[in-house]
Amino acid sequence: MDQAASTTPRPATQLPLSVTQEAMWVTWQRDPAKWEHILPLALAVEGELELPRLRAAVAQLLRRHPALRARVRRSTEGMCLDWSTTAEDAVPVSVRTVTTSRAAALTAAQVPFDLDAGPLTRVEVLTGVDWTVLLVTVHHITLDGTSVPILLEDLRRAYAGEELAPPADLAPLLEHARCSREAAEGERGEPLRAYWREALAELPPALLLPEAASGTSGDGAPPVPFAVDAELTLRVRELARELGVSYFTVMLGALFITLHHHTGSSDLIISAPYHGRSNKALNDRVGFFVNVLPFRQRIRPSDSYADLLRELRSTVRAGLRHGSLPLPSILRSADLLGPAGRDQSHQVVFEYWNSAGEVGLDVYDFELVGERARCSVRLLDSTDVADYRLTVMLTEGSNGSRMLWKDAVGSVGPTVTAELARDYLAVLADLVAAPRRTLAEAAALLPAVTHAVATPGLSTRAVEKPSATAATVAEVRAIWTEVLRVPDILPEDSFFELGGHSLIAATLLARINERLRVELTVRELFSHPRLVELADLVDRQRAVPPPAVAEVPVHHDGAWGRVFPAAGFQEGIWLAERLDPSHARYHIPLFWRVEGALDPARLRAALALLVARHEILRTRFVDHDGRLFQEVGPAWEPELAQAEPGVASGAEEQQWLNTWSEAAAGTFDPAAGRLLAAALVTLPSGDRLLALCIHHLVVDGESVPLLLRELELCYQQSGDAAAQLPPPRQYRELVHSQQVGTGRARATADLAYWSDQLAGAPSTLGPSTAVDLAGRTPGSTVLPLATDLTQRLLRVQDQWQASQFMVTATALAAALHRWSGRPDLTFGVPVANRAGDAFDEVLGPCLNTVVLRSRCAPDTTLTDLLRATRESVIEAFEHQSAPFDEVVRLLRPARTAGRTPYVDCMLNSVGTARWSATLGAARLAPLDHGLQNEKTNKFGLTVTFNQREDGLLGTLAYRSGFLRADEAVELAAELADLLNRFEELGDEPVLSALLTPVPAPGPGANPMPIPTSETS
Repeated sequence: MDQAASTTPRPATQLPLSVTQEAMWVTWQRDPAKWEHILPLALAVEGELELPRLRAAVAQLLRRHPALRARVRRSTEGMCLDWSTTAEDAVPVSVRTVTTSRAAALTAAQVPFDLDAGPLTRVEVLTGVDWTVLLVTVHHITLDGTSVPILLEDLRRAYAGEELAPPADLAPLLEHARCSREAAEGERGEPLRAYWREALAELPPALLLPEAASGTSGDGAPPVPFAVDAELTLRVRELARELGVSYFTVMLGALFITLHHHTGSSDLIISAPYHGRSNKALNDRVGFFVNVLPFRQRIRPSDSYADLLRELRSTVRAGLRHGSLPLPSILRSADLLGPAGRDQSHQVVFEYWNSAGEVGLDVYDFELVGERARCSVRLLDSTDVADYRLTVMLTEGSNGSRMLWKDAVGSVGPTVTAELARDYLAVLADLVAAPRRTLAEAAALLPAVTHAVATPGLSTRAVEKPSATAATVAEVRAIWTEVLRVPDILPEDSFFELGGHSLIAATLLARINERLRVELTVRELFSHPRLVELADLVDRQRAVPPPAVAEVPVHHDGAWGRVFPAAGFQEGIWLAERLDPSHARYHIPLFWRVEGALDPARLRAALALLVARHEILRTRFVDHDGRLFQEVGPAWEPELAQAEPGVASGAEEQQWLNTWSEAAAGTFDPAAGRLLAAALVTLPSGDRLLALCIHHLVVDGESVPLLLRELELCYQQSGDAAAQLPPPRQYRELVHSQQVGTGRARATADLAYWSDQLAGAPSTLGPSTAVDLAGRTPGSTVLPLATDLTQRLLRVQDQWQASQFMVTATALAAALHRWSGRPDLTFGVPVANRAGDAFDEVLGPCLNTVVLRSRCAPDTTLTDLLRATRESVIEAFEHQSAPFDEVVRLLRPARTAGRTPYVDCMLNSVGTARWSATLGAARLAPLDHGLQNEKTNKFGLTVTFNQREDGLLGTLAYRSGFLRADEAVELAAELADLLNRFEELGDEPVLSALLTPVPAPGPGANPMPIPTSETS
């Protein structure tokens, strides 16, 4: 270990996850709604509970055992339990009166935890007609079975008024987590891995417990409890002493024989928890230290009961000696991954629990002694869900030996579960009566099995076996290896078992989709996590040819076909310009510095050829009965104005270019179809600039690189050579694909998503009252970003598998939360909806607006917000087909003059690195003037990030009704500071005073004033 790292003080509020705990976290990431790895301690109460004492006792428990109020978060050393932002009263004691039965009430209380948010404990008092239950529900990631008596003993003492000790030293827990990692990944763990590799080698195909009958699977069967007769228990203990084996070994041996009878398998695995507290310092600690070990036993008909038990004793002892290797590593060492491995290792788990433990508290019979009264308490049968098809639980307590057979998810079915419990008792009774009986003789004494045995290939579930080609499996495997950084991945390996989770799913899918030319979604990865399953999806997508784009007939005689409906985006900006022509200017100013010789005549010819090739540049827009239509017109030749403005300074140059673009935009007439202007500007220094101004009806920012590539191509051609250029796809084809068939169906489905996503969301960032606009003018300011910010953010991006856009969106959300004081807010993001790869090279406006919704609680850290924003971005981009105006019409939010619902703020991200071009001997280097022009801003706030070759540029533009110049500078500084120090501030709450304070507005000022005379 690095000496510096070893001496760095660790926060006393963090505990790294062990390998097994992290596997639980991955399972939760995969399905947060699943009732798994959750431990409900249901305590039946007889007598009066004194609620104030109970609440005080719970607060003491959380102080003594702070991990109970933790959440899971990422630290510099990986995932950890963190309780830095949760107080000792973070777990309230809720009291509910219910009218249902006790069993029904406990089932209804089975609510999963949010591991990201925490806390990971709930305390409820449920009162029925004639019963009361104190329900303490804890996520297994913080508590194992051995900890339960310790926890309840502390509860008993605290309730009685005793003062519990302060939190114990974390050192033993840190050492446990470190040893877990070292065993799983380090060289010292190789002997452990070698043992399990050999112990579980060459397993035959699994013969499985039968699956529940159709219609019952998934519902969960009621547990089958029964008491083991005291006389039988005594005889089991006597036989154990006689054979020199443990009581546990005898009970486990009987289970192996029972499963052999019901499956026919002679080579079985039954898993069992191992306490994992090899360090004595952990004996009295509350936490998760348990490991689950897969014990393998071969069944030979000629062996006697006694022979099997002695062999099983050796197996158990050897397994315990090597029990410090975490289960995920055991399974990987033995190649028991994927469904086939799961069939072998995750059928049955046998849990043996001494309910008193070492603390002496009998959880089945103890008292809570209060100031006024005392009440008796007993622990009810556990209803937790293990990650196995069948759980067999043996407990020892004041109520004797009890067994509980749990088919928690209903995959085995109540009939088979009851038969297994019945036959187990018969085997156990026969075993102690005749330990020398052979297993063949014993089998003849058991009732015949009437149910069919399932095999992996004959599952009663309707699962289609993947049939991916070897070539596709190899292609997908290469990408998995690259993203997951795991060598030797097998086709049956699971994305989640290999350490994958939702934070890197998007990265994996992006690379698969880009390289293999498919369109897999995050949900498809989650539902097909095995490599071979995902490869099969790739093959199936490739087998279906892409849908042919329905051609819109074009007749050059003026018949229908040259006139077609406008896109929703075009219709929206056309309407805005009609409502407020003096303010709503939708044009894109583009400026380049010309380096080298540029021929004006040749450039003019290239612009004319560009217009001829792309219909959208010669399209006029006409109103037919209130609906906007497009009509393709004849080719025309743009004028190339020659200008010598006589300005020298940068500010004067920018002002002149802005004035020129405003004047050019003022001449645009959508009905005329000539919406492009060009100028070649010669400065006094001799430098030349190329200026283009194009109406937003015919182009958007995403089209600029394509526009330049086409201009390069046209500049190179002349005369007859131009006729040999391949014809481009046309914008009318794209619009048609979006408005009919699958394009329209996709938009309709996405509309339903946004209806749910934005339900109840505020439609503005601030109050909807008008203010005096006097003294307020629009403007823009540059964000004071660090020159090396791109490199700084790369570390954050790598840690969280997030894009730069996701990080900047998170910083903007944090700044808006702090500035507006709103815990729930929205802002807009433009996306290019091109309806698939077929239209990647289409020139025209393809923008849509998606809304990012951000929520921020008092304890939400910047890292928490990044994780939430990342998921929001993925979801938003997966549902980008619904036109924004249709979303607004569906939700019918309150409207305010001059404001676009949900989009008081717009976040733009552009990369002008692709905005350069080469025209003959001249190189066009882009300028940023147009990106900083506040007059083109159509929203209250517009934040634009431009990734350039020399770094990241950020600007904040504002309209007159939102900010004064000094307020804009303060907000820009706030946003820049969050980005510049993002990695440093990651663990700080967004609303913490440790972050840069948000300046308060001046006396009487409204932080979010509303414009009264401008229309978005």
